[in-house]
This record gives sequence, C-alpha cells and structure tokens, in this order.
Amino acid sequence: MDEFLMRFLDIGAFSLNSDDTKLEKLRAAVKDLAGALQKNPAKTASFTMVAADPSVPSSDPVLDEAMAVVRKHWETVSNAFTGRPVAVLRAVLLDAIVQAARRDDAIAVAFVNAARNALAHTETADEAPLWRDAVSEIETKVDARAEAEWATPEMISVEPLQYTPPAPREIEFEPPVVDRSALLGSIHSAAGPWGPNNPNQFQPSQGSHWSQQFADKMSSAIAETLDAMAQELAPAPVDLSAPLASLAKAVTAHVEAALASFSSATTGLQRRTYLLWWKEAMFSPSAHTSYLEMPAFQASALMALDLHEQVPTFSPASVSAFLKEAIRSLPVEPDGEGEGQRDVASLVREARSAEFMQPFRALAAQYVLAPIGRGPLLALIGHGQDAATTEATKLRDLVGVDASSTMTASEWGTFLFRELQAARATSANNGKRARKR
Repeated sequence: MDEFLMRFLDIGAFSLNSDDTKLEKLRAAVKDLAGALQKNPAKTASFTMVAADPSVPSSDPVLDEAMAVVRKHWETVSNAFTGRPVAVLRAVLLDAIVQAARRDDAIAVAFVNAARNALAHTETADEAPLWRDAVSEIETKVDARAEAEWATPEMISVEPLQYTPPAPREIEFEPPVVDRSALLGSIHSAAGPWGPNNPNQFQPSQGSHWSQQFADKMSSAIAETLDAMAQELAPAPVDLSAPLASLAKAVTAHVEAALASFSSATTGLQRRTYLLWWKEAMFSPSAHTSYLEMPAFQASALMALDLHEQVPTFSPASVSAFLKEAIRSLPVEPDGEGEGQRDVASLVREARSAEFMQPFRALAAQYVLAPIGRGPLLALIGHGQDAATTEATKLRDLVGVDASSTMTASEWGTFLFRELQAARATSANNGKRARKR
C-alpha cells in the first residue's frame, strides 16, 4: 500500500534533509492522527478539505491539531521550517486519513466524497497523481462494499426446513385373552337346563322352543365376549397438539427465512428500479411536486436531498454520476439558468434563506456542527446565523471555494449530494457506524 507521506516527499513538497529520524517522527504522528480520526470520524471531511488545499490558511484549527500531534513526537519541528510547515501537515493529514479509511468504511465514504468536492476547487497540479491514487484506492474499497450490497444474485438459496419429528412413543400392549371357562359355562347353559348361567329351560328334544332359546343365549354369550375384547383393544387417546405446534413453528421460521433471503437478494434490484422510476418521473417525494416546475438550481438541490434519502450510505460512485445526468435532463429555462452557471456565494445565500431549502437546512444542522475553520458547506447551510460567513474571504477560508466560483445546476446538486453522503457516514447522530471487521 502507498505511504502518502513518502509520496509528498518524493514530489518535493517539503524536505527533511534525508533525515530518517524525522521521517519516523512524522510516521508516528500519522499513526496518532489516524487513531484520533477513528475515534472521532466526524472530522474526516475537515481533515480532507485541509489536506487537499495548498492555500488553506495556516491558522486553520485542523492544522493546529495536526501540529500539536507532530510536536509530541518532534519537539523542535517549528525550528526546522520557516513559518508553519503547512505542506508537512497536509502530508501527515492525508496519510492519516487514508490509513483510517483503510480500516473504517464510514471514514472511507466521507473521505471519497469530501475529496471529490474539494479537489475540484483547489490547485494541486504537482500533487494530482498522488491524490488521484489516494481517492482511487479508497473509492475502489467503498465501491466493492456498495456493489456487494446492491448486487442481485443469479440464484437465491434457502436452507432446508429444520424440523425434527418427536420420537415415537412406546405403548405397552397386552392382547386380551378369552375367559374360556366363562364362555364354556354360557354355551353349556344355552344347550339345556343343566348349565350354570341362566340355563335354557328347554331340552334339544323340544324342537323349536329349544332352538329359539339356544340361539338367543348363544348369540348373547358370543356378543358379550367380543364386546369385552373390543373394550380392551380400544386405543388410548393421543395428544398431537405439541408436535403439530412444533411443526407449525418450524414451517413459519422456514418461510420467514426464505422471504428474508429473497428480500435481501433483490434489495439492489429494487433500489436501481426505484431510482430509474424516480429519474423518469422527475417528481420530488419531499416537495410533492415535479422538479420540472421548479427553477433549475432549486430542483438540483432538492434532487440531491431526495436522492440522499433514497440511497444508503454505502452507494457506488456511479450514483453521483446518475444524479448529475438526472439534473442535466432538466429543461433549459428562457433566462438561461438551466445548465447556465451561478456563483457559489449566491447559491449559499439562497440555501440559507429560501423556504424550499428548510428540510435541507434541518438535515445539515443534524449532521454537522457550526463552522469552525475549514469544513463542509453543510455547516454554513445548517447553521446560517452568522451572515458574515458568506463574505468572500470568510467563505474561502471556511469551505475552500471562492465566492466568485461558478457552478452549473448539475455541479451544484452533485456537490451537495456528496457532502450529505460524507456527513451521514460519520455523523455522531447516525447511530452505530458500520466498520469493516
């Protein structure tokens, strides 16, 4: 993996006079800053914006923090350079950010989005290759996770039904035995007046009288014997409620698991399908009106907000490109606004005061703190009490963008979307962040 501290040295951004001990001290400072960033990921955007800008004010609080960490390991650092060593501190910051981003996916998201925005408004010609490599490495990492979460597998596998039937119950059974002596006595009694059990009063020589009595008594004797055996053979009642309840529970769990697998497997497809529907409909779910009925720059800001709320933190880089193309499909208005350009100062003032930006301001205030030194544009939008922050010099110091810089509607919307994604990834109000284990 690249060590970006060395990359700054290689391009001559600063010199350590071939002193390896000083290099080791800077490496120790990088390690400490990376650890501090992992403990407070909300600083990722500010760290990135300062590291990306060679013209950042030397008094910026992020540089103060970095200088304090470097001084812990290199007490005489101030004497080694004329003035504050901004180039050294920027190199230390970038290396620390990349190291933290390699271990923490949320920091990676914030770094990529913040860097994409910042580098478009800074002069880093000599540093362009190393910044390109840093952003490419971390963006590839973010995209790999995002693509896995957005992918739709060719097949959905479901585990077999987990059910164990109850063990067969052993039933003790003794076959009934006919009481032969009792049956013999009954038959003997049916045959004539000599039997012991209610004997037949007629003798066989008496013809029909005897035979009628014999049939009655003989059939009773046989029926009573068979009835007694049938009662002994009657099965004991079996309670199936417990095994049936267990089977029903297993089937329910199996179906729920199958539905969950299907839902998880088709999440990416559902997202992509919804985004295509959203782009074709050009309808704002937050404003409940068509983007086509709004001024282009108003529509672009709302499209950034709506898309941010539709996609998860870990989204492919192509989502930003998707938004840019969606905004470009807005019609060009008669006054030329459409894909015309507006200066950043007027866009920021509108974002801080326009009624349609109220939901955006509320979310920005939730994501980031009030501006102190270099930080995201969201800080100015969400905490707009200080009107002076939109003055040209102040604006440049706080967000790294010249007040006179111009943006198209698609650039403005994409810029805001990236800031929202970066802020959500590392916001302290975003609940437990997802880390790469």
